[in-house]
Amino acid sequence: MSLAQQRERKSSEDVLTSYMNEDKLFIHYQPIINIHKESVIGFEALTRFPVSAYFKSPVELFQFADQTNRLFQLEKHTRELAIDSVLPYLQEKQQLWVNLSPNVIHDDSFIPGFTHAVLKNTGLNPDQIVFEITEHSAISDFQSFRKLLEHYRKQGFKVAIDDVGAGYSSLQMISELKPDYLKIDRSLITHIDQFREKQYMVEALQHIGKKLGAGIIAEGVETEGECLHLIQMGIFLMQGYYFAEPDYPPPPLPVSISEQLNLQRNSQMFPLKIGEHTTFFELMTWIMAYQGSYDHHFALIHVPNRKEVLPLTEVVRFVASHGTKKKETVWPHLRSLFT
Repeated sequence: MSLAQQRERKSSEDVLTSYMNEDKLFIHYQPIINIHKESVIGFEALTRFPVSAYFKSPVELFQFADQTNRLFQLEKHTRELAIDSVLPYLQEKQQLWVNLSPNVIHDDSFIPGFTHAVLKNTGLNPDQIVFEITEHSAISDFQSFRKLLEHYRKQGFKVAIDDVGAGYSSLQMISELKPDYLKIDRSLITHIDQFREKQYMVEALQHIGKKLGAGIIAEGVETEGECLHLIQMGIFLMQGYYFAEPDYPPPPLPVSISEQLNLQRNSQMFPLKIGEHTTFFELMTWIMAYQGSYDHHFALIHVPNRKEVLPLTEVVRFVASHGTKKKETVWPHLRSLFT
């Protein structure tokens, strides 16, 4: 290492030390949404700091801490900061999501159990803490890291794999670590409403998650179209700028988004509208063109002085049994089902 490199490294170490000792690190939180219940289930803790000539992003900061054998010190500091600053805002059934770097077990100062100790005087339960393991992190020793996660699980903590679909070791990491949550990387979520290839890949991850009993969370949701299509696919846990940017205090689910989601969900639940002039031919045409799910979806029947609801599966059976009445209107024949 040249003299110039040594000086730069020493300066970087000084900056890292100052960040931790002078309260220059702070935490922003981004909500994780349960669309189905219109609620915030938890907040992901994101480290922030003033950009310097040495570290342009938290990723660079943590990478340098890893290289200088100070990763545990940095993770401990940021985790304590995240827990302390979220306490006034985290509700009883909400979770705090914090990063866990696989390489931390190789840090000379690493001591398992400090998170549990931090929680003792906070009122938080271990099952409110979810450790996120980024898929971008290469795990060189699965056996040791799996033992660490088993230790955390015995204490009640949850485990999530972050950035699923972006790294090179997805399937091995999922099979080895058996996470409680799979967070699908934004690269697969961006424009998912426009690309069937992304839909197929997310469907495959849904299937894997179902088999493992792991919840699926869509990261990086930024548009109404993406949100709407994910709902249609049966994904109800989401995170992204569409709902809120990372901030402090932790941002709630905006009222406008809640109202919008309610309208979207109703639209998805009732994709078919039947009026007094709707014909059998129109119903058959709609059924042939419909590409959504039939399970838990309904037709809304709106005729003068009356509103009724009928499962789409029943609509299909009804139309099939009246296949010769193409030009006739539907309601006179449907009326008998509701009397």
